[in-house]
Amino acid sequence: MQSLPSNTNPSANEIEISFSDIFQFFRSNFRHMALWGTVFGILGTMYAFTAQKEFESKAVVLPEIASSGSLGKIGGLGALAGLAGIDISQMNSTEAIRPDLYPSITQSLPFALHLLQQKVYISSIQKTLTVEDYFNSLNKSWVDTFFNAKEKTAPKLDPHQYSQTVELNKIQEILVKEIQKRVVTGFDRKTGIITINTKMPDPVVAATVARLSVEYLKEYVTNYRTDKARKQLIFLQKQVNEAKARYQNSEAALAGYRDRNSFLVMNSAKISEQRLQSEFMLAQNVYNGLVQQYEQAKIKVQEETPIFKMLEPAKIPLKRSEPKRTITILIFTFLGCGASTLFNVIKNISKKMAN
Repeated sequence: MQSLPSNTNPSANEIEISFSDIFQFFRSNFRHMALWGTVFGILGTMYAFTAQKEFESKAVVLPEIASSGSLGKIGGLGALAGLAGIDISQMNSTEAIRPDLYPSITQSLPFALHLLQQKVYISSIQKTLTVEDYFNSLNKSWVDTFFNAKEKTAPKLDPHQYSQTVELNKIQEILVKEIQKRVVTGFDRKTGIITINTKMPDPVVAATVARLSVEYLKEYVTNYRTDKARKQLIFLQKQVNEAKARYQNSEAALAGYRDRNSFLVMNSAKISEQRLQSEFMLAQNVYNGLVQQYEQAKIKVQEETPIFKMLEPAKIPLKRSEPKRTITILIFTFLGCGASTLFNVIKNISKKMAN
């Protein structure tokens, strides 16, 4: 039986490529690749020198980590309170915001709206504007003016605020997203350090926004931690004022009655005096008790106030962070060379497939 011949020849559709072919390809297309690389490099240079500059500023904060032992944070206040007859052992520490949630605060809508209304000094034009007006003035063209005017005249979906929610127009939504993109807060779980990075087209604005972000974060956490204690303090202050007035009135009534009836020995007079004496003692005890609670509440507010240690304050950057001109030019140059190579490869393959 005759064996079938083995097929050792490559298929007609297969293309063999050797290192010599690759070398010859780059050699023959070197000028074309250099031309494309030069053209793209020039475009990259134009982009790098005309692109908007960006400056970064950073603030590093060490927040207080809330512990279960609240008495240790007030130190000698406990001893002083004991001397005044105030028992602070029953004070339970208010649950605090975990530091790993701090980045969510600076990414929230209230933070962005608050920051947009803050005034900053723009060194490039030497003027003071709100952050919102500053962003609106950047890259402003007739197209932006047309759309801004259109947005200002657009009717609101809920003009009477029946929904009791926040309503933003398209421009405000864009600015909020811009703030959320340019203000980034990071939390290091190992060290507990909070880092706030801001990126702005103006160096002074970048440093100012970093400082404002730290201040907002401090105020937000402080209000959260002390809100319940401050409400309790306000309530107790009102109660103390009322109890003081009642105490003073009962004291005056008892003293006046004794002055008017100092020589009477009738039982009815003694009973009336005892009743006024009882009211006076009750008012005095209530007043003294409320005063103690009021002092406890003041200590509670101080205890719950968090401590933020500024490890690195925000400073005005002297050098831009973007654009990185050298890297940008190199990327454009390599893109040009890559585009030229791809074009010539497709061209040569098409020719071989046609032959």
